[in-house]
Amino acid sequence: MPTRSRDWNENLSKKLKKPDYANKFLLALLEEGDDLQAAFGRTIRLYGVKEFAILLKMDEPAIQRAIRPEHNPTKQTLEKLLEPFGLCLSAKPKSAA
Repeated sequence: MPTRSRDWNENLSKKLKKPDYANKFLLALLEEGDDLQAAFGRTIRLYGVKEFAILLKMDEPAIQRAIRPEHNPTKQTLEKLLEPFGLCLSAKPKSAA
């Protein structure tokens, strides 16, 4: 059994395996004010880093690095991390204040 972060929750992990749920969960974290890397970190740790690495066919240490705040992942890495959530990077106009 892989070592789990203290945030890992088996029930939530199962729910995050469903793309629609995972999409809404990640977007909710962003709307609550998490930056993208923090939202990825929380979601991927709850999903299970090992399982997420297998899903993406990516090395687990590469995912761990990408979700650490001191690391600056490339656009390509961010896009790959967003794929399972049915999301992509984009820009939008600032809303009028």
